[in-house]
Amino acid sequence: MVCHRMLPLLVVAVALLPAAAVATNYTVGDEKGWNPDVDYTSWVKKHRPFYKGDWLLFEYQNGRSDVVQVDEVGYDNCDKANAISSYSKGHSYAFQLKEAKDYYFICSYGYCYNGMKLAVTAKKGSASSSSSGSGDSSSSSSKSDTASSKSKSSAAASSLANPSYAAFLAVAILFLRML
Repeated sequence: MVCHRMLPLLVVAVALLPAAAVATNYTVGDEKGWNPDVDYTSWVKKHRPFYKGDWLLFEYQNGRSDVVQVDEVGYDNCDKANAISSYSKGHSYAFQLKEAKDYYFICSYGYCYNGMKLAVTAKKGSASSSSSGSGDSSSSSSKSDTASSKSKSSAAASSLANPSYAAFLAVAILFLRML
């Protein structure tokens, strides 16, 4: 029967599938949020590694702070002159790490000089191989005032965007048509 000949192919296709990509959401500063007098260096050490695809949620007081993405020089000098992006509306800002690289954020309201700045390295790979996701970002990152305040919550990435999953799906449909 044709079905029994296709079963080994189906088993191999499933075995070759990578684990579903998972991104992790991090609330910067945990329950303290994006505020003065928070040790963001320790926060990064607590939550790393970060991966491409992960999200950083900055929760802050409107009118009292902002989130400015800068380069390493801007980070070191607390200087927003050459800012990559800046966000100060609402009470929260969600930033996706879209590439594997170093990211730098400061508060330009003067609190940066007292440590209100964040340096994060996003690695290649996925959270399915560790406890967190991966990623890189740009100024077109998603912004949200209603994002979840959970420090770490995982969500499965779109499976259809995964070429291995698409190949598996094609084999499965072919198999089912032969039944």
